Amino acid sequence: MPGFCAISLVYAVHYFGISPRFTTKIFHESFAPWLLLVVLLIFLTTNLLNRDALVLYLSVLTLVFLVRELNSTVLTALGGEHLFKSKKLVDYLLIVMALWAWGWREKLFTCLNRSIALKVLITGVLWTYLFSQLIARRVFRGILPEENLLHVPMEETAETAAHVFLLVCALCCLLYYRTRRATQIQALPPSKEPGDAAGELQDALE
Repeated sequence: MPGFCAISLVYAVHYFGISPRFTTKIFHESFAPWLLLVVLLIFLTTNLLNRDALVLYLSVLTLVFLVRELNSTVLTALGGEHLFKSKKLVDYLLIVMALWAWGWREKLFTCLNRSIALKVLITGVLWTYLFSQLIARRVFRGILPEENLLHVPMEETAETAAHVFLLVCALCCLLYYRTRRATQIQALPPSKEPGDAAGELQDALE
């Protein structure tokens, strides 16, 4: 759905004259890093609540996406301006992430199986990112109307839709693990004071 909504927005802008600003590459490239930074902070907060393999993996993956979005950014440091190029670095990092996911596949699937909603959300996020990359590689050339003219706005808008979907996923993870932790705390047996003879006697009888 996010990918479909992104494509629909591009066509609506193109055919109905809605503000073209929302599908320009400049708009999305300036907006995406801040969006991913918020997502990363939410995942890091979730990690503090519950050190879960899935959330840790998603945190690092979000950091990789953030580094990718900072490609071609001019950084001011040491009294000069430096052009930050990260595209090749991210290609290697994604390979590392894929190997990491394979090595942790049992842990990750165990975490995913705890919640069907999280499984659906994460699958949707990964599909939307894949969809944006398929557009970038012109897979839909000759299939989508006027693809040769609109493939750049479609790619940028679909990728931002994936970031937004990842934000929704991060918020759901935060809510899920916060609720899960509260449930675990409530399930803990009441603690006894040291030297509580009555409590020790009751435990012995049980």
